[in-house]
Amino acid sequence: MFARHAKRSTINTEDVKLLARRSNSLLKYITGKNEEITQFNVEQKAKKKKKLEDENKDSLEPAEAGGVRSEN
Repeated sequence: MFARHAKRSTINTEDVKLLARRSNSLLKYITGKNEEITQFNVEQKAKKKKKLEDENKDSLEPAEAGGVRSEN
């Protein structure tokens, strides 16, 4: 309903909150779940970023060690 009014094809959490605004308990529950999901997504992104950084660091270390040696 709100997405169509805003000429969008998808709904977002704000649209759901607008529908639930008359029921305080439902709005509170939806807001809590939204924050929980957002926090989980932030944690997952941080883990993924750290994993990628560790993989990049591991792949660079052997190349750096090989470049330190001098050939005589």
